[in-house]
Amino acid sequence: MPHNTEAGGGIRATETTFALIETLAERDHARLTELATAVGIANSTASEHLATLKANGYVVEDDEGYRLGLKFMDVGIRAKRHYDGLLECAEPVLEQLVDETGETIGLLAQENNQAVYVDRRVGEQGVPTNAWVGKRKPMHTMASGKVILAHLSSDRRDEIIDDRGLTAVTEQTITTRDELEADLETVRERGVAFNDCESHERVRGVAAPIVLGDDIYGAVAVAGPARRLTEAYFREELPNLLLGAANEIELKLTYH
Repeated sequence: MPHNTEAGGGIRATETTFALIETLAERDHARLTELATAVGIANSTASEHLATLKANGYVVEDDEGYRLGLKFMDVGIRAKRHYDGLLECAEPVLEQLVDETGETIGLLAQENNQAVYVDRRVGEQGVPTNAWVGKRKPMHTMASGKVILAHLSSDRRDEIIDDRGLTAVTEQTITTRDELEADLETVRERGVAFNDCESHERVRGVAAPIVLGDDIYGAVAVAGPARRLTEAYFREELPNLLLGAANEIELKLTYH
């Protein structure tokens, strides 16, 4: 019997299940009708999908409706094991950066053509942002994403841009391939990438690549309020700190 698929080749029932999961992830609890409306499916269809998720431990039903179950925590921890070596080598370096800067420090990698937070730490001066471990963001909008893109082949960059596009998030976001390539050339020359309010109107960031041989493992980054990350602190002091941190992580990875 043929699968019920959409134009992209995905199985529609599976896509519906994940749409329900992602909708639940955006809210604490949700009722059946609320979920069905949000995903655009019949209540009966939503009920069947939720029953399957509940039976397998991925969804919990209580007096307030449905919520995600801790089975996702188990799966998430297992998924994170792929980065155990990088995390082990980076952890003391990230802690040192937090102490030295007081800002928000991130360790990011590329997965499924997006920049993903593998670790994130907030210093005494750090401010809350819409990021957490596991959060995915468009690569062209972030210092970490751009520094990773700069160390990929042009063919690989083409794949990522064709897949994800260059959508504007703020007025400062790079949205053309020519502008992006020019920026990435500068990134390769200076060794770091800057995010000048390109992912958030009031946030700046700097990132340095973690590279061994021809392989880009990820990036270490710092982010903070645009009014505080200015002038020499933004353009010189933080880049030097991050280049040193990335080099230390690279050395630890070499002998890990």
